[in-house]
Amino acid sequence: MNEEIIVAVYDTVAHADAAVRDLETAHVPPEAISRHASTGSASGAAGSDSNTGRGPGFWSSLLGGEPDHDTTVYDRSLESGSSVVTVRVPGEHVDGVTRILERHDPIDIDERAASFGLDANRTIPATVGAPVSHEAALRDGDEQVIPLSEEQLTIGKRLVNRGATRIRRFVVQTPVEENVTLHTERVSIDRRPASAGARVDDADFTDRTIEVTETDEEAVVGKTARVKEEVVVQKEATDRVETVRDTVRRQDVEIERDDSTSRTSGATPMPAPTARPKI
Repeated sequence: MNEEIIVAVYDTVAHADAAVRDLETAHVPPEAISRHASTGSASGAAGSDSNTGRGPGFWSSLLGGEPDHDTTVYDRSLESGSSVVTVRVPGEHVDGVTRILERHDPIDIDERAASFGLDANRTIPATVGAPVSHEAALRDGDEQVIPLSEEQLTIGKRLVNRGATRIRRFVVQTPVEENVTLHTERVSIDRRPASAGARVDDADFTDRTIEVTETDEEAVVGKTARVKEEVVVQKEATDRVETVRDTVRRQDVEIERDDSTSRTSGATPMPAPTARPKI
């Protein structure tokens, strides 16, 4: 993955601080941001420097190699009290980071170089206007491969619990009544005078016992059960066709040819070594 270093120079500490804060808010890793000033570092990012003397070795260590342009305008700006903010980003993030840096009024490199009496053509890097292009570093016969990725939509299935149907059988008691006829037998005893002139034999003067049974009917309740109806529980499965809509991303390239050798923007992208970015 190609990587760029973007350099912006600010004349005020407040503007440099605001730019660093916005970069961190945009989730640019702190280790990718460096802040340099002549009177000390105002940034907590790794790689910040507070030395007043900066020779070719300083810019070589910052840019990962010998710069292919004159860095005098940056040195003179630091000596005059300006702050230099550098950001190491992948090529696809250059535009977004550049917009953040330019939001806080960086200096115009052309005008600053002219005010120092420097040659702007020697000061501005040759890769301005093509932040992801490294043709200047390619040798004859070399090639630079830019991978273009594309997303593909993959649809799977998962089982989702939509609830349950519960069937519970319970007993309901209902009062019922019915009329029934019951039979009763009772013994009744009456005493009445004997008919006149009835004779009694001697044999009638003996003990005698008569037993008559009394009966009474009572209701006897019995119950019989029968199946009145049935509840049938079944599970019905159906298939449906559902249209799934989403978006997939793919990478493309835009090729621009810029033959100019000067830059008027305040944030200047410069090529960096092909290190793995952390954005």
